[in-house]
Amino acid sequence: MNDSLEAIKRQMRGQKGMRVMLKMKCGRRGGASHHGVIDGLYPEVFTVMVGEHGYHRRYCFSYSEVLTHHVEIDPCP
Repeated sequence: MNDSLEAIKRQMRGQKGMRVMLKMKCGRRGGASHHGVIDGLYPEVFTVMVGEHGYHRRYCFSYSEVLTHHVEIDPCP
């Protein structure tokens, strides 16, 4: 991934509505990963809707979290 916020925003616009693998880092103890859909793109943040085990949850992240690799968004095959 390119190392600029504008490049990350362009990539996210191309993936809106697509199913993605969301990987979040949570400190030293590891992280979590979920399948979800990018459903909202805003000037400073984006949202991912995750539906697992019969419930839906919306996560909100800043583009800088992708830039610093605290959050990874990969397209699902």
